[in-house]
Amino acid sequence: MEKNSLPHNESQKVDEIAGGLAPLMPAVDWKKKTPSDKKVTWQWRPFKHSARKDDLQLSHWVKVVNGVPPTGDYSFAKYNKSVDITSYTDEEYEKYLTNPNWTKEETDQLFDLCDRFNLKFIVIADRFPSSRTVEELKDRYYSVSQAILIARNPSSGDDTLDPLVKEPYNISQEMKRKRALSLILSQTKQQERRDEEVLAEAKRISELRIKVAGESKSVAASNSSVDVTERASPNETVSPSNMQRPSTVLPSIITSDNLGTSARGLH
Repeated sequence: MEKNSLPHNESQKVDEIAGGLAPLMPAVDWKKKTPSDKKVTWQWRPFKHSARKDDLQLSHWVKVVNGVPPTGDYSFAKYNKSVDITSYTDEEYEKYLTNPNWTKEETDQLFDLCDRFNLKFIVIADRFPSSRTVEELKDRYYSVSQAILIARNPSSGDDTLDPLVKEPYNISQEMKRKRALSLILSQTKQQERRDEEVLAEAKRISELRIKVAGESKSVAASNSSVDVTERASPNETVSPSNMQRPSTVLPSIITSDNLGTSARGLH
């Protein structure tokens, strides 16, 4: 937002608070109005972030009401969520986790990076010392975690199973999904239009077939009524037993051959 597009008083507030640049995300609710009997000031004050493990001292602008600064933890600390990473012992590794494609050293490095970067596998793949794809790293992590959970709780029921055990990672399915997504994202505008035309033509043919079926039933019922009326004498009673069902008559304009030709035109 340009400075000149703001009202004079709002522009002055932005300059005082952010030094000429509006903050990307406010740390307080700007829409919440303060009662007029309270004195409000903005102060540049230090704060501590409980999500950080170091002693880095940071500061930001805070809203001070009647000279009393706000207390409590940093408002965005609640969004810092960590993942519980499964650990294993040397004995468990030798008994349950040996894999000809992975060494224990590589597996240890993988789990250390998973713990440090909270399962952000793109970051983990960038820092992993060996040449491994993201899918390979995921497959190794989830297969090890699943094996450890099953070994430690062999008699768990279906209701108490961990999600890692209930829904195991499928590396082949993940690779197929990414290939399909890559094909869609690499399509040109011309290919997208052609696909839309094919889908529209298929929908038109489907609706046309439904319409033909309905018209065929209507024509058959009409011919049956006319045929029975012409055959019946004035004193003859018309009953289902003396009615003859005529052959189904299709409109001459639309036939199944025409529909088949239209469908073949899509390919």
